[in-house]
Amino acid sequence: MVTKSLKKTEGQKEDIDILDRLKGIITHSYSRFVFKKAMFYLIVIFIALTFVFAIPRFMPGDPATRLLRPPPAGADPERMALYTEIKARMVAYFGLDKPLHEQFIEFWIHMLQFDLGSSYTYYPTPVVEIILPRLIYSMVLAIPVLFISFFLGNWIGGRAAFLKGRLNDLTYLFSVIAANAPFYWLGIMVFVYFVIGDNIFLSHPGGISPDMSRDLSLEFFIDTLRHYAPPFFTLIIVMTGGWATGMRAMTLYEKESEYLLYAKQMGFRTRTMRQYAQRNAFLPQFTGLNLRLNELIGMTIIVENIFLWPGIGALAGNAVNVQDYPLIVGTFLVTLVVVIVGNFLVDITYGFLDPRIKTGHGG
Repeated sequence: MVTKSLKKTEGQKEDIDILDRLKGIITHSYSRFVFKKAMFYLIVIFIALTFVFAIPRFMPGDPATRLLRPPPAGADPERMALYTEIKARMVAYFGLDKPLHEQFIEFWIHMLQFDLGSSYTYYPTPVVEIILPRLIYSMVLAIPVLFISFFLGNWIGGRAAFLKGRLNDLTYLFSVIAANAPFYWLGIMVFVYFVIGDNIFLSHPGGISPDMSRDLSLEFFIDTLRHYAPPFFTLIIVMTGGWATGMRAMTLYEKESEYLLYAKQMGFRTRTMRQYAQRNAFLPQFTGLNLRLNELIGMTIIVENIFLWPGIGALAGNAVNVQDYPLIVGTFLVTLVVVIVGNFLVDITYGFLDPRIKTGHGG
């Protein structure tokens, strides 16, 4: 009996310890920080999807007219009557004849069930099956650009702040020009001179040559790289310039700090002082990763349309042109989720980099 009582008491203590740990995790300042961020982004998703539901429906025209293409003026009455009947049936089939509030309720019912429906243009293919292959193309383009430009730009900017003479001026000039050059203009210049003009990369835009087989071979890999290079270098030049300019400015600010002036008087090497300055200048740069990610997603969508890179951007452009409502919602939703998940991960990671966020004394 005594042994059973001791075991029971120990089990109760373990349960109490587990509950105390869970309570500590829930009430911790960092947990509250993560919870607030999650709630904020859920509200952002709701508002953004409400807008993406409403805006296409207020555009002139309708999907049925775009898909059917009405007969020319002066067509015989039978043909016009047949067109009108088919259009009415199509509108009723897709539920576009219902009042707007009913469409809105059905829209959110499908969203909560993670059902994006079928595309009007590619009917009956589900929107998810159309988007997923395009999403891979977009991520393969955007993610390497984000990380490579982030580390390369910060490395260039941090070193440029400690350079002297003409080399410093040239580095700063390159960074400013690259950061402020309109990316769409740069993309058009690359397209004209290196894709169509001199045919350095390829003779036509797209993701792959039309006559290229899609089997895993060396020719397929080289052909894909040739199509990948123009949009990649267009994006990375602009993004790297932006990071380099910001890092140079923050490092120059840190150079005037008292701890570095003291380190200079103590005879510290330039390399050591640069490392200290870059370490403190890195936090503001990491904070700006949210904004730069949002900017990169928008740039990627436009650059994809310039080079006809078969990503989400090109698909979204086609969906808007034909007013394919499910496909518009699907492409926007995927883009929104990528942006929000990226921002959320940056916010969480920043809590580990800055102890003030984790302890509740900042942010």
